[in-house]
Amino acid sequence: MSKFACICGHVINLSHGTSESELSLVPETTIDAIGGILSTRGLSEEGFYDAISDGAFTVYRCPKCGRLHLDEGDGIFSSYIKEEIVQRG
Repeated sequence: MSKFACICGHVINLSHGTSESELSLVPETTIDAIGGILSTRGLSEEGFYDAISDGAFTVYRCPKCGRLHLDEGDGIFSSYIKEEIVQRG
């Protein structure tokens, strides 16, 4: 995927290799497993990235509106936007 269109209309360019807008959401269990591998037998850089990507979800963050788009697979995305914080009192 080289571009991703946000709901707000902003087009996120993903064709430049590593992107500030592309994030990996990694479960704590995956992080714990990687920590175990690192402490017991070491892990190559390639192995580290493979282990992260195996348990991670891809998330795209729109720099314009701040929405997060969680890649559910098969071209399906769930989108989230920060709620306004209301102070009481």
